[in-house]
Order: sequence, then structure tokens, then C-alpha cells
Amino acid sequence: MGFGECAAHIILFIAVVIVASSLSVMMATTVQKISMGIEQQGSNVQKLLVTSFEIINDPENIPTKTVGTNTAYVFYVKNTGTDSFPLENSTITVMIDGTLISQANVTTSPPVLSPGQTGEVDVVTTLSSGDHTIRIVLYNGVSASMEFSI
Repeated sequence: MGFGECAAHIILFIAVVIVASSLSVMMATTVQKISMGIEQQGSNVQKLLVTSFEIINDPENIPTKTVGTNTAYVFYVKNTGTDSFPLENSTITVMIDGTLISQANVTTSPPVLSPGQTGEVDVVTTLSSGDHTIRIVLYNGVSASMEFSI
């Protein structure tokens, strides 16, 4: 009888060791996934912090120019951050008075805006006289807005 009790204790001990090692592997994997997620989130936050821009037009005097057969309003964008960002109609979103402007009606230059550099966003749209608001949103969600009058 003594041997049977000893065997039961050994089997129980082995089962407990297997369960404990399985739990430790699961916990290590979970901690690793959490740390990778935190690292990725930190990288995203860093990109947001180093990306900054302002719309620097005179709000009372928005220039216009002819684009094809249409008239476009010209908005100047200055990179006030410490990192370059793409300034193309496919990487920005332009809204005037909350209305989304089609990418086909937006032209930009230069294609990449370096820190301290000023770029141009030309918007083909029809605006009535009065006060308006433009909001430009970059590909990463950083945005700037300005109230202006026509």
C-alpha cells in the first residue's frame, strides 16, 4: 500500500509541474504581446508629437489662382514639427465648413514638407461671401484649422 500512495503523490506532483509550466508560458507570452503593443503605441505617439503644422494664410485675404478652367483658393501650410511629412492630395484630407473636398479638387506642392518649410494646398471649390473654416488632416490624424473670410 505504501507504494501506491507514493505513486499517487508522484503523479500528482508531475501534473502540478506541467500545469504550472503551462501557465508560466502563457503568462510570458501575454507579457511579451503587451510589451510589443506598448512599444508600437509609443512609436505612434512619438510620430504624432514630432508632426505639427499650421495654416499660415491671412484670414482676411485668401489668394486665388486658376487651375485649369477653375478658380482655386490657395492655403499655405508650414511644417512646425521636427519631422517631414507627405503633402499630397492622397495623404491629406481637406474640409471646408465641415464638407469634405474631393481629392480631385485638391492639389499640393511640394510632395514632402520638411521641418520649417512652407507648402501650398490649392482647393477648387465654390464659396459664398462670408466666414468659413478650413480643416486639413494629415494621414496620421494630425490636423490644423483656420477661420477665414471671403
